[in-house]
Amino acid sequence: MNSGNKTNIFLYCNYYSFYSQKVLMALYEKNIEFEPLIVDITKGEQYSSWFLELNPRGEIPVLKIHNEIIPDSTRIMDYLEYHLDQDVPPLINISRDSKVIKNVNRFRDLLEALPAGVITVGSFFHPHLCGTPKLPFIFPVREVLKSGDLVSSKNLRKLAEENPKAKSILLYKADIQDRKHEILTNEEEYVKVLNVVDAVLSQVEEQLAEQSEEHWLCCENFSIADINLAILLQRLWELGFEGRFWTGGKRPHIESYFNRVKLRDSFVKTIPNLGVILKMIITSQPPAYVGAAGIVSVGVVVALAYMLKKLI
Repeated sequence: MNSGNKTNIFLYCNYYSFYSQKVLMALYEKNIEFEPLIVDITKGEQYSSWFLELNPRGEIPVLKIHNEIIPDSTRIMDYLEYHLDQDVPPLINISRDSKVIKNVNRFRDLLEALPAGVITVGSFFHPHLCGTPKLPFIFPVREVLKSGDLVSSKNLRKLAEENPKAKSILLYKADIQDRKHEILTNEEEYVKVLNVVDAVLSQVEEQLAEQSEEHWLCCENFSIADINLAILLQRLWELGFEGRFWTGGKRPHIESYFNRVKLRDSFVKTIPNLGVILKMIITSQPPAYVGAAGIVSVGVVVALAYMLKKLI
């Protein structure tokens, strides 16, 4: 992965990780030179001893700058905005209008609270609720991730015993995984999650309707809220949910927005091309540790509970 360029910025990530994609797109938007270090989440590499030393939560992405370690996509994106060279293009403070900044933060919070891992893996358990999945979320990848979810809490508890330094965090994640699994396998509960997505996208559609055709979500400038929205729409499209949420005249502003954002240079660089996707599918193996659990942040259950209270 080393391009030969000298850099002090490294991103431990995976090109198919929802949260990694948000950080990758932000780095490309800001034109920050960095080196990606790929962690194979389909084989549970995020739970290997070397990575747990880096991040005891066993979660990607992780940003390393000199000797400083910054985990969690939200924290990383804030770090990029507030602690790096201020000459790089902003993604939060994109306007002098306080109303615009308020909207950026509001939509950022709404979109970040959506549990991408639950949405993703849940679609494998309830395929009749979505349309036609696209690469990379086709068989056998779907079965690999589904199988990984079924054994994830058991494997997390095993890992906790093998890694004393990360034991408490891994046991906590195992409990969260058990609670998440109850949502994934219960159709009624999973539909509630999709209803939350629907409610958020309704607010997005209303916001886009207020913008000029050439503007983005909150104004003429591209923001951190746009990154969250772009990556969410891409994931929903890959899972086959576009017909449920925006195509066929359901949300024309979102459909137009998605078609436009897919042409943006940072988006094109972030989303894996066909060759990379096919290589991943060919090399996919049953996860050595937890597999699908690595896609889901510990905070998704808490975030989901918050969103359900707010929007349902």
